[in-house]
Amino acid sequence: MAIRFIFASTLLILSTVLLPIRSSSQERMLKKTEKLVYGHIEDSTSQQPLQFSNVTVSHKGNRLISVVSDNTGKFEFRLDSVEYVDVKISLVGYREKYLKNIKITNDTIKLSLSTIYLESENVLETVFITKRVPVIENKLDKMIYHVSNDPSLLGTTGEDVFKKLPMVSLGYDGKVALRGNQHVKILINGKPSGIMSGNISDALRMIPSSQIKSVEIMTNPSLKYDVEGGGGIINIVTNRLTVQGLNGGVAATIGTRQSNQSSNLAARIGHFGITGSFGNSWSYPIASVFTTENLTPQKERVFSQKNDSRNRRNGTQFAIAMDYSLDSLNMLVANVNFNNLIIVTNNKIHSQYVENEFDGNVDNKQPIGNFDFSTDYIRKSGSSGREMSLSFQYLKSRNDLKYDSNYGNQVESGRNLGSNYEYTAQLDFKYPINSLSLDFGAKIVDRNINSVVNINTSDIDGSIQHDSNRSYSFKYHQNVMAGYATARMPIGESFHISGGVRWEKTILKGDETSNSSDFLNKSDNLFPNIAFSYSYSKNSTFKILYGKRIQRPSLYYLNPFRNNTDRTNQIQGNPRLKSEIIHNIEIGGDFNFFKDNGQINVSLYYKNTNDIIEPVAQNIIENGNIVMLQTFENIGRNKNFGTNFYGSLKFLKRFNLKANLDVYTYANSPYKDFLHSIKELNKTFIIYKTFIGMDINLGRGYTFDSYLFYDSPQRTFQGEFAAFNLLNISFKKKILKDAAVVGITIVDPFNNIKNLGNYSESLNFIQTGNFSIPFRSFGLSLSWQFGKNKSNAYQSKEKQIRNDDQKLST
Repeated sequence: MAIRFIFASTLLILSTVLLPIRSSSQERMLKKTEKLVYGHIEDSTSQQPLQFSNVTVSHKGNRLISVVSDNTGKFEFRLDSVEYVDVKISLVGYREKYLKNIKITNDTIKLSLSTIYLESENVLETVFITKRVPVIENKLDKMIYHVSNDPSLLGTTGEDVFKKLPMVSLGYDGKVALRGNQHVKILINGKPSGIMSGNISDALRMIPSSQIKSVEIMTNPSLKYDVEGGGGIINIVTNRLTVQGLNGGVAATIGTRQSNQSSNLAARIGHFGITGSFGNSWSYPIASVFTTENLTPQKERVFSQKNDSRNRRNGTQFAIAMDYSLDSLNMLVANVNFNNLIIVTNNKIHSQYVENEFDGNVDNKQPIGNFDFSTDYIRKSGSSGREMSLSFQYLKSRNDLKYDSNYGNQVESGRNLGSNYEYTAQLDFKYPINSLSLDFGAKIVDRNINSVVNINTSDIDGSIQHDSNRSYSFKYHQNVMAGYATARMPIGESFHISGGVRWEKTILKGDETSNSSDFLNKSDNLFPNIAFSYSYSKNSTFKILYGKRIQRPSLYYLNPFRNNTDRTNQIQGNPRLKSEIIHNIEIGGDFNFFKDNGQINVSLYYKNTNDIIEPVAQNIIENGNIVMLQTFENIGRNKNFGTNFYGSLKFLKRFNLKANLDVYTYANSPYKDFLHSIKELNKTFIIYKTFIGMDINLGRGYTFDSYLFYDSPQRTFQGEFAAFNLLNISFKKKILKDAAVVGITIVDPFNNIKNLGNYSESLNFIQTGNFSIPFRSFGLSLSWQFGKNKSNAYQSKEKQIRNDDQKLST
């Protein structure tokens, strides 16, 4: 309650104090160190004022301020003490104007740049870029994939983008893995978003690639982010309209298995900008078959099961981003995201034991909804490069399950209402001192996770009775307080070093239920991070990284709800799970070749995970039958070594070749309490993921794109999941003066059905399974962008709050 009171009070202060700053700059008093620079922009021919002209001020190549002229062509900006600045004036349809080395003396209070005339461009000619801009950019603490520089992604969706990211794989079940680790946090503009809390593929399918500026891949993120994610962080940076006017687009794909549509609209009027998007994705009923066989260690059958399942899903998401420049140094940013996904599954289950068998029908409906609202106040300090940001976020998510089961004379209905409420406050500072860059800040997260279970069963006489023994309310609280400080500085012209530390205090509290007693855990952790880089050419960097991270379990792992509608295979969460602690060391580098048309990135890494959370299966007796129950435990430690290779090559002007290879080890060291749960001790497994793709510019607006990836079987504590592969082929054509793209896509043309097996074994049982699902599909797509200067009108605006401290379902 205290956190909520702080939120309400601070928001009230912001609304009553900050918003009235709307008054014009002439009415504000200048600080003693501030200099007021102003001017007037006109058309050189008509001498009419040019409103909405972009004025960019820089010092020694670093951008300081960007302002826009008003409806009379006037502009102004403030600067702290600085010797000189460069000013660039630009407007669509006019030639850019540069004012170099404008001197500002200490005695200057106000400086007039007089009237600046822009020359009209009678013909907007096409600009041919002779220097190839790389798709991949390797930074000290992240790798950036510039989506807008990849022509093969034109007219596609976010799902297609993720399938081509280095080190990233997207599974058949919609789960994202980074270097084979599914414990990766997906952010949008540096913040967690409810739309990424469910099935990632469904969410990405509703985001057109034209909305994505770049994707940042961080295996060892900066301490400005929460120290969360065993695999790391993937940050989607979206576009923001920076020129005056209106832009937008629509896209749609109609396929034999699933379809989606999306639309977006962006506008900027003076100091106010707004971007809105809407998406919808749906699948046709998909028939799949699950088979399971449970055996004794002597391979005698205990039970077998066959589940004929039909699944359909429908998702919708909506987002709005707004920014308002109070003046050249103050900005307000607000974001709203909403999504809703409904999954309906109908199951016909046949289970057979040695002495008996039974049939049942189970119908599940799973509505999943997420909403988040965030607001940021950003204050810059002119030429000094200092910046302060104050951020708030409210996030609400729900994950419900409604089911009805019928096993002859046994009828049951149940509902599990799962919810998560988060309140976050964050304060960040950037404070450069000459060549030293300092970042520091603090954050508070108040997270409330609830699960309410109500179950009704049929009595002997057929009447429906409430099952009070299995109905309960589970409440779990997470409070996280954090503070961080980082520093970065160059050493000469080629070396950079950065380091820092983050402190986090975590308070975990669980209320008593029929399945667990109440508990309270408190912990304080320090997380160091250090990075060193050496740039031996303009586009080639070698780096060494170390970081310590944490992974807190989410509701999927904690919820003690146990769904008994499947009489032979069941899952139950564990509210007493501890957080994972991960240590990561990485050495990597990249270089360009073939006249900068080729690029190679190679990295080696070592990861040590303590208290690793994994599923643990065991046979139990229930109603006279053996049931396979899976729960989650901190089973021990995991040490793995790995290497990643990514390469790209452009040749013969029309061909682009890309390849990615991840190879890593899996070696668990279980605690003594779990030695009986595993058969293969002290064994190291080799796991790999491969990707190869090529796109060809066929000329006259036609392109061909194809890629193939193959994932080896993925290991778990007690067994493995099946290998997975996918072949994708697409043809696209630009139409309507390159404003639109039509295409046809074929997925897995040579495999109609995929069979995905799994295997688990302990000293007490052996269990095998298979998931058979149709995968071949054909699709037609259309995307259209409208508005002036579509390709260059956007820049990103990163939000400030980043909540990425929960282990999500795997």
